[in-house]
Amino acid sequence: MLKNLFFNPRNMLQWVLMILLPKDAWEIKTTKNKGRGVFAKKDIPAGTVIGDYIGKVIKTAEENAIEDQYGLYLMYYHDRASLFPTDPKAPGIHLINHACMPNCWMYTYKGHTLYFALRHIFAGEELTVAYLLGPDESCDPCTHVCKCDGAVCYKTMHLSEEQSEKWNKVNDEQTKKTKRKRIKFGQELPLLDKYPKEIADHPIYSMVGSLEKPSLILTNKILPPLLKLRQLIRESGQTLQFPALNIKIIGVQNETIISEKI
Repeated sequence: MLKNLFFNPRNMLQWVLMILLPKDAWEIKTTKNKGRGVFAKKDIPAGTVIGDYIGKVIKTAEENAIEDQYGLYLMYYHDRASLFPTDPKAPGIHLINHACMPNCWMYTYKGHTLYFALRHIFAGEELTVAYLLGPDESCDPCTHVCKCDGAVCYKTMHLSEEQSEKWNKVNDEQTKKTKRKRIKFGQELPLLDKYPKEIADHPIYSMVGSLEKPSLILTNKILPPLLKLRQLIRESGQTLQFPALNIKIIGVQNETIISEKI
């Protein structure tokens, strides 16, 4: 398991700095059908800050041209600006792929988009995050097709209107808690002096256990409430099996339990 995760990122090169984990804790590998991806080399505790989406500040009006040339590497900063990785070919947080049931999530802190571990992540797992693209009314033809092949896959990286409204409300609340610094177009977004040690859970985040690990066996004869289920999955990283109830809890998403009979 990782120790001493909180360190001064100024000691690393800017273009690698987007990933704030120690260098021996992650690696870049080629996935089966999503190109390159980021994989854990050590267990990562729940809430750990994975990285900061650093990049060049561009005008929103430039987004379409850049995406057409390089792919889906842009990160929202505010309504007039986005971030583009300094070098898309270099190792970095921009290589974390989308999944409908991810093990990482995004958190807005001082205007920066931080990726953090939703739950305990096991060594060998690919790090994934929901891209949280807005509703796809203006995306025609849409190229944002999901290929995560998870237990639940929506086949798209776009949120529904309802999901988008809920997420925007939570994100706005997070944004208001810390002050965003001024930025300049055409320049790199500067790194923060300090980063949070841990990001807390929130009901809007997906919370799904690893399907590659054995389930956590529980003896309860009554199903625990949603918050307790989330806590168990977050801390263990595992799906939950209740033999007395003949049920396996894969996760909790959109305040709904994802389960199957055993």
